[in-house]
Amino acid sequence: MAMDSQFDTAVAAYERSMEEMPFREHIEEYSFLNAVGDVTGRDVLDLGCGSGLYARRLRGAGAARVVGMDESGAMVEHARRREEREGLGVEYLAANATDPGATDLPGIAGAFDVVTAVYVLPYAPTREALEGFCVTARRALRPTGGRFVAAVLNPGFSTDPQWYRGYGMRLSVRQSPAEGTPGHLRAWVGPDVLDLDLFRWSAAAHEQALATAGFDRVSWIRPTVSEEGLAKHGEAFWENYLTCPHSLIIDAQAGPGSELADRPLPVENPAPTPAK
Repeated sequence: MAMDSQFDTAVAAYERSMEEMPFREHIEEYSFLNAVGDVTGRDVLDLGCGSGLYARRLRGAGAARVVGMDESGAMVEHARRREEREGLGVEYLAANATDPGATDLPGIAGAFDVVTAVYVLPYAPTREALEGFCVTARRALRPTGGRFVAAVLNPGFSTDPQWYRGYGMRLSVRQSPAEGTPGHLRAWVGPDVLDLDLFRWSAAAHEQALATAGFDRVSWIRPTVSEEGLAKHGEAFWENYLTCPHSLIIDAQAGPGSELADRPLPVENPAPTPAK
């Protein structure tokens, strides 16, 4: 079920980015894992797991079972090789998480307490794909309910090309109010440059996709910086990012009986609503 992916050639740089881009460790990881909370004894599915960065961290934080799913065969192969060396007990699957059929893989449907996703929803090119991610997340959760915690592109990220340059990246997007407007992320990771295409979706589009999938409570969380990050780099260094972060965190919850994922996905709206 693996697909060609723009991440296939980015494995090494993606692995190093956590160490070489300070915001990833001191804001992204710190904020995201705080939002996920205690996973001791819980079963976690990490959608768009990439090379396994967060899957390994969640397993190290005490999760009983961690499964990473990604469409990039190269990322999954890298993650599996690391697992062979380290023996952490993380499982990896190559599958397209925008397809709700991904939950037909053995041991996925209804098997998890928490589903996570870091920078996955921004790569949905259509409403159908955005909803597909959310449906996959809901179907993977237990029938009694659970949580989907996702780091997503901030719909109101700064369009100033230099705003995030001090954090090793540059974001750009077409000037259009349309949902799913194409954008681009360039990140400098040591000697390597990552060029990734993405899509901007409004807060309303995210919430609609989550509601369609069966999530009945959605909270938005702004990132914060760790004490270590403040001590190491100072408040001034983080000011731009914290004023207008490029990413926000969604905490979506579903209770018993809230699964709507067996319904057909709706046809895309030909008249998209303006992005926030």
